[in-house]
Amino acid sequence: MSGYSDPINHALAFAAKYYVPRSRKGTALSYLTHPSHNGLILARYGCDEPTIISGILHPVLAETRPDNQHILRHKVADKFGSVVITVLSDACEPRHDSRGQLRPWTVYKLEYLGQLARASNRALEVCTGSEIHHCGSLIADVRRLGAEYLSSISLANAEQLLWWYRSLLETLESRPEWKGRLMVNELRLLAAELARQLKDGDR
Repeated sequence: MSGYSDPINHALAFAAKYYVPRSRKGTALSYLTHPSHNGLILARYGCDEPTIISGILHPVLAETRPDNQHILRHKVADKFGSVVITVLSDACEPRHDSRGQLRPWTVYKLEYLGQLARASNRALEVCTGSEIHHCGSLIADVRRLGAEYLSSISLANAEQLLWWYRSLLETLESRPEWKGRLMVNELRLLAAELARQLKDGDR
């Protein structure tokens, strides 16, 4: 892949136009940087262009209101092709029920782990890249604000977050055919640092 990519440029423009996060807590700046940082992480690990595009669009689709999901998925498929929309379908969490209501955090995370156990390699890369960004952002916020402010930046409490990263790492490591060991290693180090930050904050 060359230095400039028109499809990636288009994906960033698409994200800027349609990314309207509503369910996650955090700062406006983190919302603006999430799609682009996802793409940078995946590019750094040598992922191919469809995977990088999927990483950029992942938070856009994940945060779209359920009643707008069908329209946005159609737009993504039309503009970026069947490979990208298939990867996104594998990589997005099942956050909402059939009525469009947000499901309990632990419930959809458990289902997501089962989804990742069967997901494509590209979807695993998108998920892991997104979690590297998310975990790194949490560490930075906890350092800046203190662990006592976790509820203002995360839908999950400290115990839930530590369970999530342990479970996610176990699921990713159960996929030996996936060649994403270096990504998993980075996520493991970040998860360990987050655990230390949260533990120190409890003292």
